[in-house]
Amino acid sequence: MSGRKKAPRYGHRPGHRIFHWLIRCFGVGPAYAVLVFVIGYYVFFRPSARRAAGEYLDLTFPGRGRRGRLRLTYRYYYQFGLCLVDQAAAGILGPQKLRLDFPDDPEIRRLDGEGRGLVLITSHVGVWQRAIAVMEFMRRSVYLHLRREAASESMGLAGFEAAAPHVVSPDGFLGGVPELSSALAHGNIVAVMGDRGYGSATCARVEFLGKSAAFPLLPYHLALTTDSDIVVFLTSRAGRMRFRLRAHIVRMTPELRAMDKNEARLLLLRRYVGLLEEHLREHPLAWFNFFDFWAGS
Repeated sequence: MSGRKKAPRYGHRPGHRIFHWLIRCFGVGPAYAVLVFVIGYYVFFRPSARRAAGEYLDLTFPGRGRRGRLRLTYRYYYQFGLCLVDQAAAGILGPQKLRLDFPDDPEIRRLDGEGRGLVLITSHVGVWQRAIAVMEFMRRSVYLHLRREAASESMGLAGFEAAAPHVVSPDGFLGGVPELSSALAHGNIVAVMGDRGYGSATCARVEFLGKSAAFPLLPYHLALTTDSDIVVFLTSRAGRMRFRLRAHIVRMTPELRAMDKNEARLLLLRRYVGLLEEHLREHPLAWFNFFDFWAGS
């Protein structure tokens, strides 16, 4: 994955300050309104923005003409902007302002009561940070495998704070794997992006939305080597300052333990990709992964 082109960088600090001021003084409504013009500028006058979204939109909405494609791109980026405004508002006005529907909460609490290590797989879907924040009720630490990339910071995510302060950089010793494995062995939670590998991360190519794409194997390697269960979190925006969070639990069964490790990793990866595709069929404008995801296919 290291050969991929970097995502384009957008936004600037004065612009972020304007949005923060609007939210703090007037709420999210005026920020949504200003977003209409900001998104218009990027979609109509920044070809790099259209290219960053192009392949995903072509695969998800094939056969659109030029005008239809432009309208779709605008809708897509506006949804992304709404998520960023809501995320910023939760930090400025307080997390209680963000309503979270979490129907799988009882099942996750029961899983937490077992005390085993958990590999939490997040994706660039909705406001994925909420999937981390919801872990606050658990009685253990969360280790977040994350690189604070310039592209994310320029989109207003620089102030993101996880539920726990343990951020493990993929640029550290052996990609941070020893620290993550130790955390799981001690019954903690490790959160890893399922749709983004860093640097020289080991990946496998599987079909995603009808085209071969490279996904990191790290989450499944960690789960298999530490005998940890997997929780796949997927979010979607359900309205003004409201998100819905779904949790899909993948148990580490005796059958998985008995399998060849490479086969088991691929099986778990395909299960994750299937869940992601199913989620995107219901929420096709909710995946915000602006990297060259299908590179080399």
